[in-house]
Amino acid sequence: MFRLAALFVLLSGAAWAQCPDPAQTLVSCTLKGGAKQLATCLDDTRVSYAFGAVGRAPELVLDHSVRDVDMRPWPGVGSSIWEEFTFYSKGFSYVVHYAVERTPGGQVSGGVTVMMGEQELAHLRCDPGSVVSAGYGLPLFEAKERAGQTYSIETHSWN
Repeated sequence: MFRLAALFVLLSGAAWAQCPDPAQTLVSCTLKGGAKQLATCLDDTRVSYAFGAVGRAPELVLDHSVRDVDMRPWPGVGSSIWEEFTFYSKGFSYVVHYAVERTPGGQVSGGVTVMMGEQELAHLRCDPGSVVSAGYGLPLFEAKERAGQTYSIETHSWN
């Protein structure tokens, strides 16, 4: 199996904002008024994260097993359906999130928060109207279950 991250490194421009077949988009969008882009993809047992300037090769590419990416699924209550998942690398965490308002024509929002330990370094919101997501039933949850993990509602963690 090929690694998604290798594809992101080879691609430049807006092309890497799209997940290559057969990978599935988890969350992607533009940020900072279209200057930056974020793409997260799932391909069977691998999850990738790419971030960088539009029109250039990604500045950061992460590629992990689905078992190594943390995920908090929507708990089933609230005015929006939301989920978030976290990539870890070298003491940093990249928390990608999306939400869909539970109203007719509900707006979709998303973004990424960069953390170093417990300290928030950056919180970037997706540009309005730019969010592409797999929607509720984020396939990452199912991929983690296929990988043998189970989610505990009581502890909000994966076993």
